[in-house]
Amino acid sequence: MRVFAQRAETAIDLVEMLNATRRYFDANLDVQSRSDDGKHVELILHCEKHGYEGRLSIRARAVTRFDVLDAREAEERGQASGMGSLAERCHTVWEVESVGADSELARLNLCAILAAVGLGPVLPDDGATLYGVRGSMERVERLLRARR
Repeated sequence: MRVFAQRAETAIDLVEMLNATRRYFDANLDVQSRSDDGKHVELILHCEKHGYEGRLSIRARAVTRFDVLDAREAEERGQASGMGSLAERCHTVWEVESVGADSELARLNLCAILAAVGLGPVLPDDGATLYGVRGSMERVERLLRARR
């Protein structure tokens, strides 16, 4: 998944991300490693309340014209009015991947955190639509209901 961010600096601001996680999300982040330039972070997201966790990787880079095209196409497919324009205003993309065993719940939760911090939309791997914090957390809730 790609999360767009309205930041000129591509380094991942761990302090802001950890603060947002504690304040607004039912999760904890455990940083496992960080590159010297701050553009790659590996962490574990743990949600005790709902009983899931996942090891995740975030890679930061500058937005390319292909990212913007992908966002525009996803906006049209998903009828996500205005989200493509929001992506166009972003300078950075955070690529979020699972490391090892996939935890879609943890990955969606992390995307919500990053969307809140970066003030940009999330582009899922299938490119079906764009969504923000609320859309990410709605997907988490749907997956949790399906597990019951």
